[in-house]
Amino acid sequence: MSPFSGSVAEVCFALVATASEYGEEAHLADLVEERCRELGVEHERIANAVVARTGAGDGAVIALVGHLDTVPNWDGGMTRVAGNRIIGRGTADMKGGVAVMLRLLARFAQRSERVVFVFYDREEGPNHLNGIHAVLATSRLLAETPAFAIVLEPTGNTVHAGAVGTLNCDVVFRGQLAHAARPWQGVNAITSAATALVRFAERREEPVEVEGLRFHDTVAVTLAHGGAARNVVPDEFRLGVNVRVAPGRSLDDARAAVEALAGEGAEVTWLDESPPAMPSVTQPAIAAFIAATRLPVHPKQAWTDVATLIAAGIPALNYGPGESAQAHQRDEWVSITALEESEATLAAYLERQ
Repeated sequence: MSPFSGSVAEVCFALVATASEYGEEAHLADLVEERCRELGVEHERIANAVVARTGAGDGAVIALVGHLDTVPNWDGGMTRVAGNRIIGRGTADMKGGVAVMLRLLARFAQRSERVVFVFYDREEGPNHLNGIHAVLATSRLLAETPAFAIVLEPTGNTVHAGAVGTLNCDVVFRGQLAHAARPWQGVNAITSAATALVRFAERREEPVEVEGLRFHDTVAVTLAHGGAARNVVPDEFRLGVNVRVAPGRSLDDARAAVEALAGEGAEVTWLDESPPAMPSVTQPAIAAFIAATRLPVHPKQAWTDVATLIAAGIPALNYGPGESAQAHQRDEWVSITALEESEATLAAYLERQ
């Protein structure tokens, strides 16, 4: 029997105990596909993504969407239960949501409700490698564009509307090698970056209100690499910079702001981009879900594939059992109560469609 055949808490535990770091989702995709066969639902495999569909005939198709991959585990990280919490890498982001999807797949497997379940790979990396693009481009089960999509990213069982865009770049400062005993013969690339680092440190987040929701534009230095040895003046210092862009804001303006912070002489190389998504809380399908569930609505201060789906013409929002603040944390957890609540809320919503 599939390890995903128990309660939502048992399914979540089995998912989290099955390692699926970014790029290594094949085994978990195999297990999801096995569960689809066990339930007798129509499904397809696209690389390490699995798309399944229930129901037939007339009526709108609703999509439930969740990624199978996680960021790397923390040192010594083990899946365990502590009281009301399941602890382990991916519990919040977003195997708790995937567990709810698998439970709903079983619930609706032999029913008439038209639901498509998208379990996809490679979300936690560069956008151009994200497995959802192949699903949207080639899935025969998505040939009829869903009327509405729910992405089960961590939201603490509230609605998170829209998404901030994200940009990544390298900022490189050049110098000249020298022996550390004679530093005046070279140019220290690390200390040359000092004024730029101060500018990055002093740059505050900028609030942006969109459709009554407050997002934030942010710039964060997240990586730093430089130097070859303790007795060598470094000739290169490289910063990794992550940028978040509120809905409605220009990615080009965000790039220009980072280049100004880096200053003259720095080399800025843009690596990837993921555009933001408007909240669209008055869009009929989104507004209907909010009205039906009576859930509070917040801005999604992160990037998710809600943006990808909206760009593809599919109205979408974020709703899932994980807590946003737990994403990528050491000792990441999801509460069993939240898993059960999410399953019940989505089951009731789908049954009314």
